[in-house]
Amino acid sequence: MIHHYYGSNKTGFTLAEVLITLGIIGIVSALTMPVLIGNYQKRQTVTQLKKAYSELSQAAAMATLTYGDMENWDFSSGTGLDFFNKYFTSFMNISQTTVADVKNAGITYIGTSGNSEASLTNMRDEGNIITLPSGAQIFASNSSNVVSVNPDQDRRAYVVDLNGYKRPNKFGRDLFMFAVTKKHGVTPFSYDDTENSEVERDRDELLNGPSAENYQCSRSGRGMWCAAVIMMDGWEIRDDYPW
Repeated sequence: MIHHYYGSNKTGFTLAEVLITLGIIGIVSALTMPVLIGNYQKRQTVTQLKKAYSELSQAAAMATLTYGDMENWDFSSGTGLDFFNKYFTSFMNISQTTVADVKNAGITYIGTSGNSEASLTNMRDEGNIITLPSGAQIFASNSSNVVSVNPDQDRRAYVVDLNGYKRPNKFGRDLFMFAVTKKHGVTPFSYDDTENSEVERDRDELLNGPSAENYQCSRSGRGMWCAAVIMMDGWEIRDDYPW
């Protein structure tokens, strides 16, 4: 009897092939994961920014039912905190603390350049931090020694921290600046201190200045105009944004 022996076809992988494949997967993951994480963080930031903007806008709309049109509001007397408490606090479930208390707890705030931000009126020790129902926080100036933010008394400026005390506490990432104006209600901040709220800047100016106070949304600026850039871009964070 003749026996026929047939060799089996090998379909498995050698150890070397497996190691090479795992190495390639590791390299691809190392290259793509930061991008995926960054894109997720950007989308999350935009979502939180829109929510905070909506909260402020809704409170402002409610306030007009009580106090009338914003053009008749008193922008000229008291501090930024006085203004906020008068026109907004009644329409929002909030709690308050001071900037000094938060700093004493070890929390620091920085601009888009990475430098510490403490000279902005809202971020000084005497300022108040107002926590909104969403967990976002409003920084309101409470200094009686600082001249109004603009010569025409047509706005009040506020800093919004999207995620409260959580890091990075950085302008352009989770810190953004808005203004409450007589003519336009709640708007992204896009002015220098000596300018009124009728000043308009295009996208390049918001990113690259010039700005007397270095408010531009860039890595060499302080980042106070970053909310204006995101909103101008249709609530997106583009590749040239200083992320």
